[in-house]
Amino acid sequence: MIKRLYIDNYKSLVNFELPLQELTLLLGPNGVGKTCVLDVIFALRRLLSGEAKVADANAFPTPTLTRWQKRDIQVIEVDVVLEDDELRYRFELEHERPPKRARILLERLESNGKPLFEFKLGEVHLYRDNHSEGPRYSADWAESALARVPSRQDNTRLTRFLEFFHKVIVCGLYPASFQTESSAMDAMLHRDAHNIAAWYQHCVLDRQDLVSDFLDVLREVIDGFQGIRMPPAGLDTRAMMVQFRQNKENYELRLDEISDGQRALIALYALVRLVAGQGYTLWLDEPDNYVALAEIQPWLIGLADACGKDVPQAVLCSHHPELIDYLGGDRGLILKRESSGATIVRPSSKLAVEGGLKLSEVIARGWEQ
Repeated sequence: MIKRLYIDNYKSLVNFELPLQELTLLLGPNGVGKTCVLDVIFALRRLLSGEAKVADANAFPTPTLTRWQKRDIQVIEVDVVLEDDELRYRFELEHERPPKRARILLERLESNGKPLFEFKLGEVHLYRDNHSEGPRYSADWAESALARVPSRQDNTRLTRFLEFFHKVIVCGLYPASFQTESSAMDAMLHRDAHNIAAWYQHCVLDRQDLVSDFLDVLREVIDGFQGIRMPPAGLDTRAMMVQFRQNKENYELRLDEISDGQRALIALYALVRLVAGQGYTLWLDEPDNYVALAEIQPWLIGLADACGKDVPQAVLCSHHPELIDYLGGDRGLILKRESSGATIVRPSSKLAVEGGLKLSEVIARGWEQ
């Protein structure tokens, strides 16, 4: 899991440090930087998966620099705990404006201050698991050199770190964009989950043992739900068909024919049940959108029970009173903007909740200021 995240010179995040638990709720008004935190994690996942160069639109383009500062260097630092291994990844990026180009000045992975990998000023220096020195070579300044290191018997700790980031899911569900037809080549869940059918197909192929439990839960939360089929829909594609039973009659609808709320519930439960035990961590933006009050609580309880076990870590952004009251006491972090414009963070447990008021009511009244 990610224990600590440090971000400097990224939009409103200036010298910003975020401590994280197995389950963390990010709170705060609109515009304070909650989604920015998820943007950084999403960009790191794309970078460390070798999917993007640093200046790509979904990575660290020049417009992400803090506008009221003149500094051209962004710094990201992540502390990750994997089993008994505590790793720190540091990434320093220099922007040139204009012409809006960027290059990596430093990329380092270390354990307890001892190096496992370093890319500095265009040169890679590899180290073995025991920190002994390995080879050196030149690499492209515009992309992650760490992402290009092949797995070997003597760099298992580096490989484990990369595998961890490959299994980071960053998502803000937008059910209206969900595509019914899937391609087996599109297995990484996108930011808005529009390829949920393809991702589901990939999960089903990998873990058939989890499907039965997943479908059983959906039968409890979606009226008339019976199951999901993925029949062929064309060359190398399949279609997600949702089966229902009403008035003793069976019928099925395409994924894009059911309601946004039903699509959201399918995605939310898939994100918890179909990733169980596979090392995936979840970063979810407003997961309560599109679902009713009575529907979000069972999902939230299931997620809380899974965190730290079947799901190593989950970080949620939400304004929903159900999430605030359930998680906000000891798992909530409030983000707010200082007069300078920079985002700061403080535990929600420090809010004074008096007179029997719920935390969500305190926040609604503006007393958190």
